Amino acid sequence: MKTFPLANGIPMHLLSELGLHESFLDCVEQHRKDGLPMALNRSGGSEFVSVENLGPEISRARNRIAELTAEIAKFERSPFSVNETPA
Repeated sequence: MKTFPLANGIPMHLLSELGLHESFLDCVEQHRKDGLPMALNRSGGSEFVSVENLGPEISRARNRIAELTAEIAKFERSPFSVNETPA
C-alpha cells in the first residue's frame, strides 16, 4: 500500500481522490465568481455547462468527500500511544 509521506499510514489513493473532489469544488466556486461555464464530459462528449446546472456533480463530489474523510479518519491515529513518550 502506497502512503503519502506527510500523512504516514494513510493510503495515497484516498488522499488523491479527496484532493480531486476538493479541487473540483474549488474550480466550480471560481467559475461561479467569474461567471464562466465549466467544460464537462457528459454522456460521452464535452460540453460547456453553467455552474448553476452542476447540482448533481456538486452533490456527488460533496458526498464522496464525506465518505473519503470518514475512511481516512480510520487510518489516522495520535502521534504516540499512551505507553510511548514523544521523541
